[in-house]
Amino acid sequence: MDWARITVTTSHNASEAVANCLFELNATGVEFSSIDDTTVNLIAYYPLDDRVGARMQKLRDFLAELPMWDIQPGPATINLKHVKSEKWVEAWKAAFPPKRIGKRMIIVPTWHETSRDETDILIQLDPGMAFGTGYHPTTRLSLALLEDTVKTDDHVADIGTGSGILSIAAVKLGAKQVHAIEIDPTAIPIAAENFQTNGVTSQVFLSQGDGLKHTDDTYHLIIGNILTKTILPIIPNCPSRLHPGGSVIFSGILETELEQVQSVLEENNFKDQQTISEEEDNITWVGVKARANCSTNC
Repeated sequence: MDWARITVTTSHNASEAVANCLFELNATGVEFSSIDDTTVNLIAYYPLDDRVGARMQKLRDFLAELPMWDIQPGPATINLKHVKSEKWVEAWKAAFPPKRIGKRMIIVPTWHETSRDETDILIQLDPGMAFGTGYHPTTRLSLALLEDTVKTDDHVADIGTGSGILSIAAVKLGAKQVHAIEIDPTAIPIAAENFQTNGVTSQVFLSQGDGLKHTDDTYHLIIGNILTKTILPIIPNCPSRLHPGGSVIFSGILETELEQVQSVLEENNFKDQQTISEEEDNITWVGVKARANCSTNC
């Protein structure tokens, strides 16, 4: 079978919504490729059949509707290209070799075998089917901060779990229980499959919801690899949902947005802020960790 490669060029702010649309149109996989600090390419693959035209039209209609939801897609464009099957499959797999992150974690696609030692934390999942698979700086930043934060028997909330990679890592790093929360219904079965593949299903409670709105639990750690515009309204809800001295980790933050995030954290009595960053395609992404001030929630 040959494939249709659809490339949508849009704004970073619209990328999550557009990616969700591509998944809902049954994309075999979606790749993200930043062009600059405002624009991104989303590349999706579909069987080359008579449904391609309908998918293209649905994408056009979707992009036209985004401003109604206060999401500006920019001068968005859609490009279609015919790709030979064997070339796509091999190129796809070659683009995702095993990847080491932090001190001990190694991300391995399920089709790949790799050597590792007994101290390695192995996370198996296939890239491209949901957000967060270890091949984007925001996920790597989240994992690096998570590795230095999770303690044995912690209860963790993973907001916007996507592929479930952060929940998997938290359990394998020692967390007792993780509440994986995802607003996108198309990502739920993907995360559930990844939890099963990695043997963490019994320690992860997976639910569909919008951030912390539909849970009354408290946690030792709240983590979210999500967009800054989603992070900012979540921060004020975090102190009351954390155990005394609990922490938050947020990624998906552009360097130009960091000061705003730090300011909101300070306004909500978070201290001991730690930031790490990674540059890719001339864009600097930042991950932030902060601890709740004990005097406000102890």
